[in-house]
Amino acid sequence: MFDPPMTRAQGRLCRMLGALLVGAVATALSAPDTDAGLPTTAFVGMRVIDGTGAAPQDDMVVVVRGAHISALGHRSDIDVPNGASVIDATGQVLMPGLVDLHCHYGGGRDGLANAFGIQLRFGVTTVRSLGVDGDDNLAVIAEAESGAFPAPRIYTAGIGFSAPGGLPPGLPGLHRPTSEAEAREMVRRHAERDVDLVKIWVDPTLDGSLAMGSLPRIAPEIRAAIVDEARKHALVVVAHIYEEADARQLVAAGVRHFVHAVRAQDMDPSFVQLARDNDLTFAPALSKAQDAWFIAEHLDEVLDDPGLAAAFGAGAIARLRASAAETREGMLRNDQLPQLRGVYERTQRFIDTMQDAGITVGVGSDSGAGRVAHGWGTHHEMRLLVEAGLTPLEALAAGTGNGARILEADAADFGTIAVGHVADLLLLDADPSIDIRNSRKIARVMQRGQWVEDIAPGG
Repeated sequence: MFDPPMTRAQGRLCRMLGALLVGAVATALSAPDTDAGLPTTAFVGMRVIDGTGAAPQDDMVVVVRGAHISALGHRSDIDVPNGASVIDATGQVLMPGLVDLHCHYGGGRDGLANAFGIQLRFGVTTVRSLGVDGDDNLAVIAEAESGAFPAPRIYTAGIGFSAPGGLPPGLPGLHRPTSEAEAREMVRRHAERDVDLVKIWVDPTLDGSLAMGSLPRIAPEIRAAIVDEARKHALVVVAHIYEEADARQLVAAGVRHFVHAVRAQDMDPSFVQLARDNDLTFAPALSKAQDAWFIAEHLDEVLDDPGLAAAFGAGAIARLRASAAETREGMLRNDQLPQLRGVYERTQRFIDTMQDAGITVGVGSDSGAGRVAHGWGTHHEMRLLVEAGLTPLEALAAGTGNGARILEADAADFGTIAVGHVADLLLLDADPSIDIRNSRKIARVMQRGQWVEDIAPGG
């Protein structure tokens, strides 16, 4: 009799345990034997930003064999293998593929395939999809992972959990339990699907807007039941937060990963120590937080951005151009803008404080929600992290190595440039550690050792 296949969550747990075992018996990584004899690419002469937050290294060589990095070092220390395809990258920058911890997808198979393709072209090679993946989306994600069409590495929360009448307002199909017993049963059914985690909304507002009043939130005892049941099924819980009291209660229940920020008011200073003691992580979605006014205040920039046109679609940009004056006026007339700007500024202060305290900050753009475009939003989020107070190098680490560790802890073999890691790489024509906007100056993208433009369906 065959054993049932592992769920995605069980597979993740096995990878983490395996990584700990390997770390206990090995002192160095090497490229997997399965890559022996496969095509080899050598990048030569460039600056390397490795995704750990360490200072960039110049005049480097990175050798990719098959899907993995097989050698890394200064040009004087690394021999380029005979027969390798050599990329003279002098004057360029090599960095890891980007990790976006907060994405949403819709539009059926064509919509998901288009969004995934756009993200890859923007160098986003890993994504976390949070809370709106019903069975149809899960089927498309499984199809993408089988190689039917190019897509990033995908972690999905399936359908999320919220209160009846709570966030997201009016969205059908969510898990909205009314008792602890019902919550546990919903988590058990959720775990039977091909999902990696659980997303819960614990927020009384939509992005901080008070226009709808205070929305219902999941009761604390039901939240605790969700977290406890998720733990039994090896499902990580990610919580969408607004108020500090809710964040503290969720930490007590066992939640460690958060999107958005404590932003109803400035946090109490003691929250920093709570975050440090419990190894909390945050992906603030600054892009979504400024969504109410960004286009209005940067309309010319938006209309002239070819990357954004590719992400939104030429038709959408043409319609926006035709209604530019009305769009600007309508957005800036929003009577909630002072409130929303205050929420945004508190989010900036929160995330800057977390970074300064050594708390793990990741990039989570909320792409696919509102007017945050897939691919573009990931780069924009790093730009906003810098505006919030992070250095460009810290923002790049947030969008690469930090994101990978949030997803896979010590088992992460992506998100950083290291021997043995998967070759998800961006080759850039300018240095984003000097100006974060240079992350958009992409020459080529490599995913699992293949150039993105060369990845064919089924490949």
